Amino acid sequence: MRITQGMLSSQVLYDIENNLQQLSRLETEASTGKRINQPSDDPIGVQNVMTYQMEMNFDKEYQQNATNAQSQLNFVSSVMTEAQNIMSRARDLAVEGANSTETSSDMQALASEVGQLYDQMVTIGNSQYNGLYIFNGANTGAAPYPLQAANLSPGQVSGSLDPAQVATNSGQVLMDLGNGVTIPITVSGNQFFGNPASSNNAFQVLSELYSALNSGDHTQVDNLLNSIDSVIDNMNQVQAGVGALVNRAQMMQTRMTDLANSVTQQLSNVDDADMAKVLTNLNSISAVEQASLEVGAQALPMSLVNFLKPGV
Repeated sequence: MRITQGMLSSQVLYDIENNLQQLSRLETEASTGKRINQPSDDPIGVQNVMTYQMEMNFDKEYQQNATNAQSQLNFVSSVMTEAQNIMSRARDLAVEGANSTETSSDMQALASEVGQLYDQMVTIGNSQYNGLYIFNGANTGAAPYPLQAANLSPGQVSGSLDPAQVATNSGQVLMDLGNGVTIPITVSGNQFFGNPASSNNAFQVLSELYSALNSGDHTQVDNLLNSIDSVIDNMNQVQAGVGALVNRAQMMQTRMTDLANSVTQQLSNVDDADMAKVLTNLNSISAVEQASLEVGAQALPMSLVNFLKPGV
């Protein structure tokens, strides 16, 4: 077959164009550090990259949810500790008030402190985290323990609750931690402080203790010690449950972190360029391209190749 000048020119130009394309691709990989910079680089790899990136986004969202859940539950637990401290102090006062040697003046002084404890317990019951009430179940936008606006009858503590509104929402606010795992991040006040219909409701017990101390009834004060202990025991159990939820959130956060790291590595294996190989190939292709231009300038008559040749 006779090799014509046109065939020679076409082959030289093809080789130069092919080298330029490889050079351009390698320069892009070197600058971005990515093996896949456009879909045509690796169509199957692009699909894998999209899948891994989507999974990473989910894992990071679950990680953040776990962090948020831990923060809120730790706050709930700390508030519960405050309530337990109040009941412990109330018990100390009850033990003192059960002593028949306490004078009427002493009993009223004890009652006054119990009244302050009651008011503080109401404040705790209406605690908020990021503007949301933590002890009203799923109804986080409303205070679970609104104070009674009407005039108080003799013997009532200053912060008496309206019996018609003391029941709290029994629902839950759930946080999604991934893989179908959800945990509650709020608590029903009825669960922690006690059902309002129960004699072991914290507010009811404090109110009765206040009344017994205020009236100087040593026997009634002594009788209330068992109720106070029941309230404290219930609070301890509920707080232990919250602690277990914190641990669960921590485990899920660790799991999501491990999954995210694994997916990141898989994504890197597919998408990241081998920089040592890229730079080696880049130098090689650059040398080949320069040689192609020089050979083309010699083999072909005066043409565009002459102007592309370095130094011409």
